[in-house]
Amino acid sequence: MKQFFLPAMICSFVFFAACNNEAGTSENNNADADSMADNSSTSNMGNGSNDVMMKQGITLSSSQEVPANSSTATGTADVSYNKSTQMLTYTVNWNSLTAAPSMAHIHGTAPKGTNAGVKHNLTPLLSKAVSGNFTDSVKVDGTMIKEDSLLAGFYYFNFHTPANPGGEIRGQIEF
Repeated sequence: MKQFFLPAMICSFVFFAACNNEAGTSENNNADADSMADNSSTSNMGNGSNDVMMKQGITLSSSQEVPANSSTATGTADVSYNKSTQMLTYTVNWNSLTAAPSMAHIHGTAPKGTNAGVKHNLTPLLSKAVSGNFTDSVKVDGTMIKEDSLLAGFYYFNFHTPANPGGEIRGQIEF
Protein backbone atom coordinates (compact mmCIF):
# COMPACT_ATOMS: atom_id res chain seq x y z
CA MET A 1 0.00 0.00 0.00
CA LYS A 2 2.84 2.44 0.87
CA GLN A 3 4.43 1.87 -2.56
CA PHE A 4 1.21 2.92 -4.29
CA PHE A 5 0.27 5.76 -1.93
CA LEU A 6 3.47 7.87 -2.29
CA PRO A 7 3.50 7.99 -6.13
CA ALA A 8 -0.24 8.71 -6.14
CA MET A 9 0.28 11.62 -3.72
CA ILE A 10 3.10 13.04 -5.87
CA CYS A 11 1.02 12.76 -9.05
CA SER A 12 -1.93 14.44 -7.36
CA PHE A 13 0.25 17.27 -6.09
CA VAL A 14 1.83 17.86 -9.52
CA PHE A 15 -1.60 17.78 -11.20
CA PHE A 16 -3.07 20.22 -8.65
CA ALA A 17 -0.09 22.60 -8.93
CA ALA A 18 -0.27 22.58 -12.74
CA CYS A 19 -4.01 23.20 -12.78
CA ASN A 20 -3.73 25.94 -10.16
CA ASN A 21 -0.98 27.67 -12.17
CA GLU A 22 -3.03 27.61 -15.37
CA ALA A 23 -6.08 29.04 -13.60
CA GLY A 24 -4.43 32.47 -13.30
CA THR A 25 -4.93 35.31 -15.72
CA SER A 26 -2.37 36.56 -18.21
CA GLU A 27 -1.38 39.03 -15.49
CA ASN A 28 -0.21 36.14 -13.29
CA ASN A 29 2.65 34.79 -15.40
CA ASN A 30 5.93 33.77 -13.82
CA ALA A 31 8.66 36.46 -13.94
CA ASP A 32 11.92 34.59 -14.41
CA ALA A 33 15.11 34.99 -16.40
CA ASP A 34 13.60 33.29 -19.46
CA SER A 35 10.65 35.67 -19.61
CA MET A 36 12.95 38.68 -19.11
CA ALA A 37 14.94 37.46 -22.12
CA ASP A 38 11.70 37.86 -24.08
CA ASN A 39 11.64 41.45 -22.75
CA SER A 40 8.32 40.94 -21.04
CA SER A 41 6.94 39.41 -17.90
CA THR A 42 4.26 39.85 -15.33
CA SER A 43 3.96 38.25 -11.93
CA ASN A 44 2.27 38.39 -8.57
CA MET A 45 4.84 39.77 -6.15
CA GLY A 46 4.95 40.26 -2.43
CA ASN A 47 4.18 38.22 0.64
CA GLY A 48 0.84 36.79 -0.37
CA SER A 49 -0.41 40.26 -1.25
CA ASN A 50 -2.46 41.20 -4.27
CA ASP A 51 0.36 43.33 -5.72
CA VAL A 52 0.68 42.78 -9.44
CA MET A 53 4.14 43.69 -10.67
CA MET A 54 4.65 44.08 -14.39
CA LYS A 55 8.22 44.15 -15.73
CA GLN A 56 9.65 45.01 -19.10
CA GLY A 57 13.00 45.56 -20.74
CA ILE A 58 13.00 48.14 -23.52
CA THR A 59 15.48 49.54 -26.02
CA LEU A 60 16.10 53.22 -26.74
CA SER A 61 17.38 54.17 -30.19
CA SER A 62 17.54 56.98 -32.70
CA SER A 63 15.36 55.02 -35.13
CA GLN A 64 12.42 55.38 -32.71
CA GLU A 65 12.66 59.18 -32.77
CA VAL A 66 10.11 61.10 -34.84
CA PRO A 67 11.68 61.96 -37.17
CA ALA A 68 14.46 59.36 -36.91
CA ASN A 69 18.01 60.69 -36.79
CA SER A 70 21.43 59.24 -37.64
CA SER A 71 22.81 58.96 -34.10
CA THR A 72 24.48 55.68 -33.20
CA ALA A 73 23.62 56.15 -29.51
CA THR A 74 21.70 53.40 -27.75
CA GLY A 75 19.97 52.86 -24.45
CA THR A 76 18.03 50.39 -22.39
CA ALA A 77 15.45 50.66 -19.64
CA ASP A 78 14.32 48.06 -17.14
CA VAL A 79 10.82 49.17 -16.24
CA SER A 80 8.40 47.80 -13.65
CA TYR A 81 4.89 48.83 -12.72
CA ASN A 82 3.16 47.86 -9.49
CA LYS A 83 -0.59 48.06 -10.12
CA SER A 84 -1.39 48.04 -6.40
CA THR A 85 0.87 50.94 -5.41
CA GLN A 86 0.64 52.60 -8.84
CA MET A 87 4.42 53.10 -8.90
CA LEU A 88 6.34 53.05 -12.17
CA THR A 89 10.00 52.29 -11.45
CA TYR A 90 12.81 52.30 -14.01
CA THR A 91 16.55 52.03 -14.46
CA VAL A 92 17.64 53.78 -17.65
CA ASN A 93 21.04 53.40 -19.34
CA TRP A 94 22.34 55.39 -22.28
CA ASN A 95 25.53 55.02 -24.34
CA SER A 96 27.46 57.06 -26.90
CA LEU A 97 25.21 60.11 -27.22
CA THR A 98 26.60 62.82 -29.51
CA ALA A 99 27.10 64.97 -26.39
CA ALA A 100 26.05 65.01 -22.77
CA PRO A 101 22.24 64.93 -22.60
CA SER A 102 20.70 68.36 -22.17
CA MET A 103 17.32 66.95 -21.07
CA ALA A 104 15.45 63.69 -20.58
CA HIS A 105 11.76 63.09 -20.02
CA ILE A 106 8.89 60.67 -20.06
CA HIS A 107 6.58 61.91 -22.82
CA GLY A 108 2.99 60.98 -23.50
CA THR A 109 0.43 60.15 -24.54
CA ALA A 110 1.49 58.95 -27.97
CA PRO A 111 1.78 55.63 -29.77
CA LYS A 112 4.98 54.68 -31.60
CA GLY A 113 5.69 57.03 -34.48
CA THR A 114 3.99 60.02 -32.82
CA ASN A 115 5.36 62.75 -30.55
CA ALA A 116 3.75 64.11 -27.39
CA GLY A 117 4.44 66.54 -24.57
CA VAL A 118 6.49 66.06 -21.41
CA LYS A 119 4.74 64.23 -18.57
CA HIS A 120 7.67 63.66 -16.18
CA ASN A 121 11.03 65.46 -16.08
CA LEU A 122 14.10 63.21 -15.72
CA THR A 123 16.67 65.97 -16.33
CA PRO A 124 17.72 66.40 -12.66
CA LEU A 125 18.75 62.71 -12.60
CA LEU A 126 21.13 62.95 -15.56
CA SER A 127 24.86 62.68 -15.24
CA LYS A 128 26.21 65.14 -17.74
CA ALA A 129 28.06 62.49 -19.75
CA VAL A 130 27.60 60.80 -23.12
CA SER A 131 27.02 57.50 -21.29
CA GLY A 132 25.37 56.90 -17.93
CA ASN A 133 22.40 55.58 -16.00
CA PHE A 134 19.93 56.34 -13.24
CA THR A 135 17.11 54.71 -11.31
CA ASP A 136 13.91 56.51 -10.38
CA SER A 137 10.17 56.03 -9.95
CA VAL A 138 7.02 58.04 -10.48
CA LYS A 139 3.47 57.69 -9.21
CA VAL A 140 0.93 56.84 -11.89
CA ASP A 141 -1.44 59.46 -10.52
CA GLY A 142 -4.17 59.45 -13.15
CA THR A 143 -3.38 63.05 -14.03
CA MET A 144 0.11 63.35 -15.54
CA ILE A 145 0.54 59.63 -16.10
CA LYS A 146 -2.58 57.51 -16.48
CA GLU A 147 -2.61 53.76 -15.91
CA ASP A 148 -4.76 52.88 -18.94
CA SER A 149 -2.48 54.91 -21.24
CA LEU A 150 0.65 53.42 -19.63
CA LEU A 151 -0.62 49.87 -20.15
CA ALA A 152 -1.60 50.74 -23.73
CA GLY A 153 2.03 51.76 -24.47
CA PHE A 154 1.42 55.50 -24.89
CA TYR A 155 4.43 56.83 -22.92
CA TYR A 156 8.08 56.92 -23.91
CA PHE A 157 11.54 57.88 -22.65
CA ASN A 158 13.29 60.59 -24.64
CA PHE A 159 16.87 61.86 -24.33
CA HIS A 160 17.68 65.25 -25.86
CA THR A 161 21.14 66.58 -26.84
CA PRO A 162 22.37 69.84 -28.39
CA ALA A 163 22.78 68.06 -31.75
CA ASN A 164 19.29 66.55 -31.48
CA PRO A 165 17.18 68.96 -29.41
CA GLY A 166 13.93 67.18 -30.33
CA GLY A 167 15.38 63.91 -29.08
CA GLU A 168 18.40 61.75 -29.83
CA ILE A 169 17.14 58.39 -28.52
CA ARG A 170 13.66 57.24 -27.64
CA GLY A 171 12.13 54.11 -26.16
CA GLN A 172 8.42 53.32 -25.94
CA ILE A 173 7.28 51.98 -22.55
CA GLU A 174 5.28 48.87 -23.39
CA PHE A 175 4.19 46.09 -21.05
